[in-house]
Amino acid sequence: MNKHFLIITFLISLSSCIGKHDSDAQKATITEKNQEIEYQRTGDTIRIDLTKSNIHWKGTKMSGAGKHEGKIELKSGFLIINNKQLISGNFVIDMTTIGVTDIPEHEPIPRNNLNNHLKSPDFFDVEKFPTSEFQITNVHPVSSDSLLISGNLTLKDITKSIGFGAKYQGKSFKTRFTFDRFQWNIAYEGNFADKTLVDKDIELTINLKME
Repeated sequence: MNKHFLIITFLISLSSCIGKHDSDAQKATITEKNQEIEYQRTGDTIRIDLTKSNIHWKGTKMSGAGKHEGKIELKSGFLIINNKQLISGNFVIDMTTIGVTDIPEHEPIPRNNLNNHLKSPDFFDVEKFPTSEFQITNVHPVSSDSLLISGNLTLKDITKSIGFGAKYQGKSFKTRFTFDRFQWNIAYEGNFADKTLVDKDIELTINLKME
């Protein structure tokens, strides 16, 4: 059998599994940008404590057979509270801080290579797009500490509305979800194999502490 045919058949079989890697995190909904924003500012503005808050990411390839994970830092952020209820907020993320944590520091060459690749035009293009932003447009209470959040997420100058569940209690905001990064053009667009082997879903774990 033709060698090239076998390779193509193998890659097509892998492509049918894209995005199917196992994760118990909720899957965020993605729709078009919310154009009719009633940005509520009536209430108490509570700043995010940048030193105590963190964002952890995880990306996979070959349907979860391979992965990398790391962290990224907030540049600024605040929530608006009215009558003890979260009603809106805004977060600016410093994309220049994105970095991998699962390659040990005593392996500086592969660690630096991946960090630089993540920051390159192949992925986040941080020189052109140094920040990303999430603006909460709607909050729906589910229980005393559970909320359904939706808002406009801007990455690489592309804005779409994203929705997910979150926990908010006292001075703590937590959520964990996956979303389709391809909708923001965050993918290594190399050769056919590169496009096929990279999974579309990226997982975020967000823990925010208030000042």
